[in-house]
Amino acid sequence: MAYCVRCGVELQKGCKACPLCNTEVILPDEIDPSERVTLFLDRMPRNVRPSIDLVPSKSFLLLVTFIILLPILVTLFVDITVNRTITWSFYPITSLALLWLLIAYPAIFKGHTVFQIVTMDMLTIAVFLMSLDMYSGSFPKWSHYPALSLLLVWVYLAGPVAFTWKRSYLVLATWFLGTAGFLFAIDLLTGEARWFLQLALPILVFLTVAAAICVLMKNLYKNKPLLAAGITLIIAVIVFISIDALVNLYVSKLNLTWSPITAAVFVPTAVFLFIVHRNDDLKAYLIKKFHV
Repeated sequence: MAYCVRCGVELQKGCKACPLCNTEVILPDEIDPSERVTLFLDRMPRNVRPSIDLVPSKSFLLLVTFIILLPILVTLFVDITVNRTITWSFYPITSLALLWLLIAYPAIFKGHTVFQIVTMDMLTIAVFLMSLDMYSGSFPKWSHYPALSLLLVWVYLAGPVAFTWKRSYLVLATWFLGTAGFLFAIDLLTGEARWFLQLALPILVFLTVAAAICVLMKNLYKNKPLLAAGITLIIAVIVFISIDALVNLYVSKLNLTWSPITAAVFVPTAVFLFIVHRNDDLKAYLIKKFHV
């Protein structure tokens, strides 16, 4: 069996260059097609995974409808009989109706995408929560908080669906605008606007810019993962220090509390990645040693 003269890796018969360090093989054996090792994928062809249909059948939907309709009628009858009007039964009735809608939506919107069904689910849950809030007394009292949270989750899902990850900058812009709007609304609803402009918006800008730079590094250094990882760690250190200083400045005074600890871990790691990236011999040794 032949071995590479540079890195010592075992070579397959007929190999003309080392698969690890691309060193030319001295006196390679002649390639004999009859003795070629059959790869696993050639012996065992990969079967296509069958798709799973999550749409409930009509019989199942009818069964669920009957099971849910029965307690709805019972609670409604008991409430009207005792109180002569709808009082407490509103809560179990609307909850059971929500459950039925969540089960029935895949069948009602058959042929639509998962994102469209999830959108209807979130809209239904938001309406359900707002109806509970409205029926309980003064409106709005609490339902706008979970409704806004559901809207933010929908924005996070809609970004990749609308623009795909090939246009990641548009996805990041969508997430930035959605998160900024959510935080600003929460700030207004909880009282006077005090912390959004001074704290939340700068932190959000730091995170978005850092994410955009990381995406840029990934696109520029596709074939240099160690370099991209090292730069990402340095960017993370800068973001952590900025957030730490900003939060402490907002609370009391400019100070660094926890960010130096993360910097003490990330900076040496980034330096090590840079060294390995620049040193091909060390990289080959580590790959051979750890069987990467």
